[in-house]
Amino acid sequence: MGCLRLQCGNHVSRMPGIAIRGSLGALLCLRLRCLGLRCLGLRCLRMRLSRYFRLKKRQELACATGALAEMEGRASQRAGMACANSRVGCAACASARIRRPATVNVVEFNRQSSVAIIDRDDLARRSLRAWVEAAGYAAREYSKGCEALEADSAEWMAVCLEVDLDDMAGMDVLRHLRARDATLPVIVLTRNLLLDTAVEATRLGAFAFLDKSVAAARLELTLQNAAKARRMRGLALRRAKEGGEGPFIGGLVGRSAPMRALARQLERILQSDVPVCILGETGTGKELVAHAIHEQGLRARGPFVAVNCAAFSESLLESELFGHERGAFTGALSTHRGCFEQAQGGTLFLDEVGEMSPAVQVRLLRILQERVLRRVGSTTEVRVDVRIIAATHRDLMADVKAGRFREDLYYRLTVYPVQVPPLRERATDILLLVDHFLEKFGGSALCLNDEVREALLCHRWPGNVRELQNVVQRAVLSCDGAHIELADLPPELRVLVLPPIPAAPTPVSAVSAGSSSPPDAVVPLRELERREILKALTVTNGSVTQAAKLLGLGRATLYRRLAELRIPPGPGPEERLSRVSSRPHS
Repeated sequence: MGCLRLQCGNHVSRMPGIAIRGSLGALLCLRLRCLGLRCLGLRCLRMRLSRYFRLKKRQELACATGALAEMEGRASQRAGMACANSRVGCAACASARIRRPATVNVVEFNRQSSVAIIDRDDLARRSLRAWVEAAGYAAREYSKGCEALEADSAEWMAVCLEVDLDDMAGMDVLRHLRARDATLPVIVLTRNLLLDTAVEATRLGAFAFLDKSVAAARLELTLQNAAKARRMRGLALRRAKEGGEGPFIGGLVGRSAPMRALARQLERILQSDVPVCILGETGTGKELVAHAIHEQGLRARGPFVAVNCAAFSESLLESELFGHERGAFTGALSTHRGCFEQAQGGTLFLDEVGEMSPAVQVRLLRILQERVLRRVGSTTEVRVDVRIIAATHRDLMADVKAGRFREDLYYRLTVYPVQVPPLRERATDILLLVDHFLEKFGGSALCLNDEVREALLCHRWPGNVRELQNVVQRAVLSCDGAHIELADLPPELRVLVLPPIPAAPTPVSAVSAGSSSPPDAVVPLRELERREILKALTVTNGSVTQAAKLLGLGRATLYRRLAELRIPPGPGPEERLSRVSSRPHS
């Protein structure tokens, strides 16, 4: 039993120390006697103990720190009582009580959270248990998948799962665990990880992959990341339950079904480190998706480095990615760190990866396999730790078949492909994006006329979100009043709402009844489609939503057909024709 000495000003109080059981109890009590403990020295004592036992086993350090946290809470209360009896109050004690709660929660060594180990190999389980406990976590061993599924997983912080089990497939165990608790990180263990297994496990929501031969070196960091992911997922789930649908990942704008599907895809890969390939047309926002993955993922504190592979020649791209030594080639006046080294500990975004030359593809493949690079003109290898996110608008599989892209590199990069939908497939997001861009360009006080809305919804947007952004920026600069008019839009959008007026307008009833051609004359399908759409708009008084239901089409599909047939949506065709005819001609 040690003696704890507290000093506040000139007031000295001695009280029995707190017994600490375990192999370090005697040493800790001896340190308490030797150090002499001031009221504000409790934190200092924790730091000294941490330095003193830094070379000791982590498990013993966890026990000592946990006992010290309990002792600190009790000592703070007794110190407060001692200061209350003193004639002169101790301001330091008061500030310490304000800054620190009575109970101290040591997150790094929280013994209430445990790690489940599911492995049929007894020796491997015991080794994993020792490593898990050395990292400061409790361990639960299961030799069969059914045993783990029957256990209570409420206190599990993570699961270490061997894919090769006796009673059932490891992928089935992973599927059941994720179905039971979507926030539970599952670390897949294997000796020879096959690509098909990695893809299937990633699709089912695996958190990380560990090779058993190097698990000891990487397990502690992986468990720390798993604990962080567990907390983040639980917080996001609580927010979603409390406030309905939470904010979209990374601030991306969109509520349409394709964007919700994209959000679900991103949720599966945020807390993993697998390479991601973002596919989509030009202007869909692939780099924004890459930013979202980085900012919400495990490497958010690391750098995000983006490089456009189509903007460099072969030699310049090689130097830009891998770096070069001084004198490696003409003009290399100094050593240059490449993008891989600049992104160390973070994310490297390779835009337009399909434009790489075969020589650069070979070097990139080696880095993905070996995790080492060699600068141009150097003989020294540099180990790199980056997450690769690639993006392209090309069909990489077609390039593989044509021999323009390496097949082995294709499978390395596309472990988890993400398809970004074009804007024409998410028409319900157009007005949301317009509001977002208006706020971005300082036009949040501006309003859109109905004709402007119609033109924006009818356009097919071949340039996708980038084209929409340019249109909104141009409209903000061109607008003179409080409303954005049709004249503020580019000509290709204006013609969608103001089609050319025919010289002799035909009554709608005559159009519906058919032309004066013989009854057995063949009418083009396009004309038949136009007549039926006009008829549906007449019946629904111009309601595109109701007309789409009558025609058995989706609302976005009907808007596309209206744009292709040059039929303006809105009021009924009779009102539209009369309104257009009554306009003064310039």
